Amino acid sequence: MREFDGKKYIIVILAVFVIVFSFAQEALARVGKSGSIGRSSIGSRGSKTTLPPKQPTSNSSQAQRPVAQPAAPVMQPAPAGSFWRSFAGGMVGGMVGGMLFHSLFGGGTPAGYAAGTAYQGGGIGLFDIILLAVIGYIIYRIVKSKRGQSTYPQQYSGGDYSTAYQAGLPPEELPYQPTELEAGLNDIRRYDQYFDEDRFKDIVSDMFYKIQTAWSRRDLNTVKAIMASEIFGDLNADIAKMKADGRINKLENIGVRSVKLSEAWQENGKDYITVEIAASMLDYTTDEAGRVIDGDNSAPTGFLEYWTFVRAIGSSSWQLTAIQQPQ
Repeated sequence: MREFDGKKYIIVILAVFVIVFSFAQEALARVGKSGSIGRSSIGSRGSKTTLPPKQPTSNSSQAQRPVAQPAAPVMQPAPAGSFWRSFAGGMVGGMVGGMLFHSLFGGGTPAGYAAGTAYQGGGIGLFDIILLAVIGYIIYRIVKSKRGQSTYPQQYSGGDYSTAYQAGLPPEELPYQPTELEAGLNDIRRYDQYFDEDRFKDIVSDMFYKIQTAWSRRDLNTVKAIMASEIFGDLNADIAKMKADGRINKLENIGVRSVKLSEAWQENGKDYITVEIAASMLDYTTDEAGRVIDGDNSAPTGFLEYWTFVRAIGSSSWQLTAIQQPQ
């Protein structure tokens, strides 16, 4: 039996500790990833605060009914005579197959063979009857399944085809069913007819740059007006901790690759919109003397985050209210 080697176990434990500590330090970088180690979100999303963000489902710039899709081709019923022709063909094929089987393997009764008589063809035997019955049943099942198929597909991006089938309506006449995102944007437009998705994305990109820059300078007072009070307080506490530790999180060469809307809803007199932001930047940390103590100041880091913005219904002033990391 091997002797317990305590040194090896101590080395393994220390290695695991170093790896975990390294990941923890990485979690301290960038806006929204600072503060508590391992935190995946910051701020409030109302009733959806504890829910993971949803991924964008469409790149549509307007929540309107899309251009009508071409109607699915209607399946024309087969001519009445075609079924019987097919059935007769199947029957004949079965009979030919049965006769071919007899010609290859012989037939007749055992008594005939015992008497040494040649097979002279004893008519349709039991095997022929079974073979024809099987063929007939297969044809019956095929025809039944064909007749049972719906005229329209069951699923369609523009509506419910089961309703169309029951009512005898073509798909293009069905009322369009908006997605959850489109329904939320429609609710927002009821109180703000000038809301424009592309313009909102521009606003988000501008706020993203301003907040990241203010974070890097360790002064959020310049962007206080575009941040909800809860997330402003949380991020200010993170900055105070960095100052106490003598650390500066530098964010440079900030580039926004895409902004996509993922969720939109209303609650308690407020509009909420969550966006998926794909961006890249130099993300590293220095001490007060400017020496790099964490991260890389030469290689940009790409990342994906979900930022949620809020405003009072009827207002035009959006504020950042939450930041979430992908789950």
